[in-house]
Amino acid sequence: MVIKIKSLYYIIFLGTFISTPVQARVVKDIEITETGTHDEGRNDINEIEACKVFIPKKEQLIRYFNLAKESKESGNILHEYYSPCLSTGLITFEDGDSGSWILQSSGFGYVTFSNNETTYFFHNQDNQWTDPYACTYGLSDEPSC
Repeated sequence: MVIKIKSLYYIIFLGTFISTPVQARVVKDIEITETGTHDEGRNDINEIEACKVFIPKKEQLIRYFNLAKESKESGNILHEYYSPCLSTGLITFEDGDSGSWILQSSGFGYVTFSNNETTYFFHNQDNQWTDPYACTYGLSDEPSC
């Protein structure tokens, strides 16, 4: 019974995030500024050490942004898939939009575009980078868990 409730909650929760999805974009160029960093607001030494393994490569990031669902609102996904492990950089899409990005190891991220608008991205399946917090998010019903 608990599993069914969790699955239903997951569908509702994920539906909130992708209820107004934007068509996937195509990355033209991406630069990585930092990898293996952690949320500055947290000073847990274990988190700092764990996050050092979150080092997504350029090809993995391009794949992520090309596949990720987009939304103008983060919904509950920010809380359910929060990870202190971060990677940052700059991105340009083929449609000409560009900005700075922040990606958490969970597959939740966002881009702040040059017009100061923020778009949220989410893709948490087969991202191929090391996520030290895999299988700990929200409902823990990720495919690899």
